Amino acid sequence: MQRTTRNDVARLAGTSPAVVSYVINNGPRPVASATRAKVLAAIAALNYQPNLMARALRSTRSNTIGLVVPDSSEGFFTELVRGVERAAFAEGSLVLLGNSGYSQDQELRYARTLAGFQVSGLLLVRSEVDGHHAMGTEFGVPVVYLNYRAPRGADATSVTLANRQGGRLAAEHLLAHSYRRIGCLTGTSRSGPVAERARGWADGIKAGGGDPTAVRRTGLDRRAARAQVREWLRQPDRPDAIFAAADGLALDVLAAAQESGLRVPDDLAVVGFGATQPAAHSWPPLTTVGRSFDDFGLAAVSTLEAVRAAGVRQPDHTLAVDLVRRRSCGCAADCM
Repeated sequence: MQRTTRNDVARLAGTSPAVVSYVINNGPRPVASATRAKVLAAIAALNYQPNLMARALRSTRSNTIGLVVPDSSEGFFTELVRGVERAAFAEGSLVLLGNSGYSQDQELRYARTLAGFQVSGLLLVRSEVDGHHAMGTEFGVPVVYLNYRAPRGADATSVTLANRQGGRLAAEHLLAHSYRRIGCLTGTSRSGPVAERARGWADGIKAGGGDPTAVRRTGLDRRAARAQVREWLRQPDRPDAIFAAADGLALDVLAAAQESGLRVPDDLAVVGFGATQPAAHSWPPLTTVGRSFDDFGLAAVSTLEAVRAAGVRQPDHTLAVDLVRRRSCGCAADCM
């Protein structure tokens, strides 16, 4: 089916394509009320949809935001994407999404491609993999990094969670429940938000007189993570509580505990990080640390707009986190 063009609208309205553009763009030249009414009627009759990409290329700016995440099907990133979309839509913008698949090359390619589409700015979530990542200065549009700090040397702003504070909060809460063999399940990377949470856990454990070396590291393979936790739980000195530095890992701990014949929280307490929806619907419901994804999305979009308006890097923004008490840590219904 042939696409309706601006020329078709002009012919039906009895005017020129330029006048149609003035009506659609509300300028730059004024259009008489009667002519405007004819153009709008022709647009409605033909169901004309302007080519927004072409308009963006002509104006060098669009009402779209580019967002690149490692994997939008993973719980934390799924909800972060939704938070960004809600905040962007509220201010009249739409989001173009790319999944890097934890590939630095794909991350860079998406960032460059989205910048080429003349988005008004880029929100980039780096993968857990260490190494070279997209740099904020190379795209010609404002860039804000989410969840991770900007790469070293990048002249870009970051919006992150208070990850280290949150890890310590989890450790202190488990210590307050009188658990003493408190382990930590974290990722393989020694940098980034998950590693910061593990360091915060270690801070809290050391302050409480516990063992900050009771750490297990696991990769992205969920089945392998569960097997690793099952092996850990078979040890004679197994932990009586585990802080998992991401909700996805905490759900793996819950599954491994069940497979090992252990009851949560009677035999093993579990706390996660992320405050994702699956954590609220697990059994038992998962105690977790985090911040509303609507708050995260709003901070991301607002910071990007501030960078765009100022034309220069803005101060980094760190969002405080809270403990969401549920049954997996041993909290009774009246402590939640």
